[in-house]
Amino acid sequence: MKFLKDNTIVDIREAKEKDAAKLLEYFKMVGSESPFLLMDERGLDISLDEEIEYLSKASKSEDVKYFIALVKDEIIGEVALVCHKHDKTKHNADLAVTVKKEYWHKGLGSKLMEHAINYARITGKIRNIYLEVREDNISAIKLYEKFGFKQVGKMPDKIYQEGKYLAEYVYFFKIA
Repeated sequence: MKFLKDNTIVDIREAKEKDAAKLLEYFKMVGSESPFLLMDERGLDISLDEEIEYLSKASKSEDVKYFIALVKDEIIGEVALVCHKHDKTKHNADLAVTVKKEYWHKGLGSKLMEHAINYARITGKIRNIYLEVREDNISAIKLYEKFGFKQVGKMPDKIYQEGKYLAEYVYFFKIA
């Protein structure tokens, strides 16, 4: 149990197969309300069976972890850590985090980041975490830098939206 800045009580736990339908709806919602995500109102654009299969595999793996934040039974945020598969790079994980707009600037992103980083530390296998963020997503960049992520690259013109090209930054975090 965690408390947000407004004293909202949030539970963060690993996503399970039973959460698949709610997650698909959640992604449609956050995709429609945030310009910073690669997805749109279609969400992940996968079937319920595909999401169930993904969550089933993730629950049995140390290399893919998918955590959700809930207020009562409503999903309000999520964070995923996905380790690379090849022997030479399997010590690296990619991180992705989303938060329902209603909960922006209330500390939920920080709680999800803490949870993911703590999980990475506990595994003893993950040495590095990488993420990509749009150049204009200043709130997310501040969040990542608060946790010690460092910008290590820039991908110019990675995104095309509303008639203009935007860069994405690559950020890196070293597990101590």
